Amino acid sequence: MPTHQGTFADALFAYQKHDNCFFAVSLNISASNKLARLLSTYKKKGLGRSRYLTAASIFGAVAYLCYLTGNWLMMALIPAILAVTGFILHSNLRKRYMQQQLKAAVDQLKQQPADHQWLGLQVSSLCWRGNAMADYLSKLCERKGIGLLTVGKRSRLTLRQEPRLATCRRTDFLSYYTQAITCAENCQTSLCG
Repeated sequence: MPTHQGTFADALFAYQKHDNCFFAVSLNISASNKLARLLSTYKKKGLGRSRYLTAASIFGAVAYLCYLTGNWLMMALIPAILAVTGFILHSNLRKRYMQQQLKAAVDQLKQQPADHQWLGLQVSSLCWRGNAMADYLSKLCERKGIGLLTVGKRSRLTLRQEPRLATCRRTDFLSYYTQAITCAENCQTSLCG
């Protein structure tokens, strides 16, 4: 369902409360495959082997340059220092890139107005356990007030994070959606009629 700002909710659930206002819940599953792949790749491979190639390349190039200059003292020390620095820098950049991908998915969901916002992922409990990126995603959802659900391989639903109730500036969050009022009115008349 599209909002007036042009964002789309994968699923929007609404029910009418006793005071005739609607309670809306948005669910985002569009990023589920991408996030599940990222979390399972991190669990299996960590930050990847390319970091080692970067360090080896730096070490080889700098050692060759030191060999050409004929300075044996520099050849023993500088290549190792630069290789370790390159390894650490590559690791930090890779970790930051993965965290940015998780943050982008959460920020996309945050743009979908609702009383409760949920992020759903299809990922096993084994992949979640002991995974630093999964912990980062949980903390990110907690900070943003987003609920987090995971569905395992045997269709086991696990509640990872409860959402916080959002406050609406208008009467209810359905007014932010382009077709929501019409849909809600149609549902109400079909239930009452």
